[in-house]
Amino acid sequence: MRTIGGGRKDYERVAVDEWLAGEIEEVQYDEHRQYNVKDKETGEWSKATAPHVRFKFRLETYQYPHYSRWMKASTFEKSNLYGKYLKYLCPKYDCADQLIDLDKLEGAKIKVMFEDSGEYQNVSQIRGLDPDLNIIVTAAPVEMAPAEDIASADDEPPF
Repeated sequence: MRTIGGGRKDYERVAVDEWLAGEIEEVQYDEHRQYNVKDKETGEWSKATAPHVRFKFRLETYQYPHYSRWMKASTFEKSNLYGKYLKYLCPKYDCADQLIDLDKLEGAKIKVMFEDSGEYQNVSQIRGLDPDLNIIVTAAPVEMAPAEDIASADDEPPF
C-alpha cells in the first residue's frame, strides 16, 4: 500500500498593500459548509453547517486565480459578506438584509488589495469599478385577496 506525500504547497503571492485590477471570475456557493461555533454559556466549541460563499478572482498580470475566504451567505449588516464585500462592490445600492443575486457579480471589474496573514494572503479591501452594478432581487408584488374574501374581525371562526 502506498500513499501520496503531503508536502508543503507554494502559492502564487500577490503584491500587498496596493490596488490590483481584475475581475470576479466566479462566485462559489456551498450550501452545507461546516464551521465552528462557540456556545456562549458553556464556552465549548461544536460544528454547525450553513450556506457559505467565496469569490474567485482573476487578477491582471497574475497567472493563477486567487480566492477570498469562505463567508456565511448573509446580507446582515454586520456580516463579513456584506460589510467587507457587497457594500463596496455595489455602492449605489444598499443590499443589507436584501435578497441578492450573487451570479450578477461574475465578470464584475474590481480592484482589490491583499494583506499578508502568515502563510496566506487575505483580501483587506475591495472596490467595484461599475458603480451601477445592482445585485438586489426585486421581489414580485404579492397579490392580495379580494376584500370580500377577507373575513372581518367580527366573524367567528368555524368549529
